[in-house]
Amino acid sequence: MPTQANERERFARGVLAETPGIKDIRLVRSEPLRIGGQQGHEIVAEAKDVKTNTDVMVAQWLRFAGRGHLRVLGVARKEGWGEMFSRLRAVRDGIDLR
Repeated sequence: MPTQANERERFARGVLAETPGIKDIRLVRSEPLRIGGQQGHEIVAEAKDVKTNTDVMVAQWLRFAGRGHLRVLGVARKEGWGEMFSRLRAVRDGIDLR
């Protein structure tokens, strides 16, 4: 389990790189943040859908707790991303691990 911010970022990038169904991943941002009072990491990236070659946006949040982590992943078409990103964040914030 990564314990330092730079380790969490490296871990998050590795997890994203192994995501099936997307290719040609280009990071838009990658940053630490707190989610539900716990350490977390957010990555937003541009990518292509493997099957259709459609431009997509990807949001990945990792929330670190105890000896494990929770991964929340959202993928949507690039057009309309702003509205979808807000909805995905609401889902992420609605998860209570206590």
